[in-house]
Amino acid sequence: MQEYFKVLDDLSSYRNKKQMDEYYNYIKEEVSKNRQITELIRLKKGRFKEFIEEYIPAYIFSKSVYFPENAQIKIIIGNQGYDALMKLEDGLIEKLEFTSYIDGPREVEIAKSLNEKGIWRTRLSSLDTLEERRKHFLEETKKNIDKKATKNYSDVSLVFSIHIMELEQIPEHHDYRLQDKVREYIQATTFNAKEVFLIIDDGGRTELIDDRVIRIK
Repeated sequence: MQEYFKVLDDLSSYRNKKQMDEYYNYIKEEVSKNRQITELIRLKKGRFKEFIEEYIPAYIFSKSVYFPENAQIKIIIGNQGYDALMKLEDGLIEKLEFTSYIDGPREVEIAKSLNEKGIWRTRLSSLDTLEERRKHFLEETKKNIDKKATKNYSDVSLVFSIHIMELEQIPEHHDYRLQDKVREYIQATTFNAKEVFLIIDDGGRTELIDDRVIRIK
């Protein structure tokens, strides 16, 4: 199995905007060619966890207007209070912390079903309606936001990320979108952070990257 992890040997390297794109597409190609790598990335095994939870947000961030021209970004492996370093053209280093609410048990259930059966069907549970799942997601996301608000990130930029593609299936049926509720909650929360951003993963419904990466504070 170890040979499959080698595709991520170069995960923690400084890359500019173009190189971030090239590396992302390289991993996508390796995943498409190799079933074992596909299964590992679904289960977030080894450094595939860092690729999903840190590299991909950094990749999206690198496409935004908040990633300066000629800047480079590097994923930092390990627990040190931030997830990435952004090196500006003048050599100045900025720290970034990527964070999101993750429903671990549900993700494992989906990954195992896809790996074993090739399909996943939503099963009725205690959260058996879309509205209940939206409410649960919002409550847990707020808890994550509150947790980050208690920590000292005075020299770090916080980048929240929300994954709402399953929860905004018919957004016009709701009073207003989940992303708006999360954005408003972040705006109303006090952080000890350099800057605060929000990345919105809506399954590609948003065409412009600048609508998916928002500077909140």
